[in-house]
Amino acid sequence: MKKIGTLILLLISSNIFGQNLSECGIDNNPKLTQVESEYLNAYLNEKLNGFDFKDKKVIFITGNSGNRIGTKKEYFEHIKKWDEKNSKVATGIDILTNEQKSESGGYDVIVTYWVKVLTEKRKNKILIGIKASR
Repeated sequence: MKKIGTLILLLISSNIFGQNLSECGIDNNPKLTQVESEYLNAYLNEKLNGFDFKDKKVIFITGNSGNRIGTKKEYFEHIKKWDEKNSKVATGIDILTNEQKSESGGYDVIVTYWVKVLTEKRKNKILIGIKASR
């Protein structure tokens, strides 16, 4: 009986997330909307360690070595495409320290997608570059 309840809850929640997904990535504002933050909190639940995306400013990074700054629209387009296949985008998060937030101009977290390795050197270069470009 417990398994049936869990299955029903899973099916209901996946339908809700599917509906919310259509409202995600409609602009490239680095500050997440409420729907986007709720979606990412659920999508990346296992990786959060208590972090909450609510009201957070996000840098999206892609490329094998994390060599390209992506956009929020691109990221959610990947999620939508892979969601149609009932699969997930290879995603990681890197929560920024207060010092890194200052270096980046107020960003809270880096979300990586399709990145094999993001070195500290590359990350620091991105943080400094993102502040300079804003």
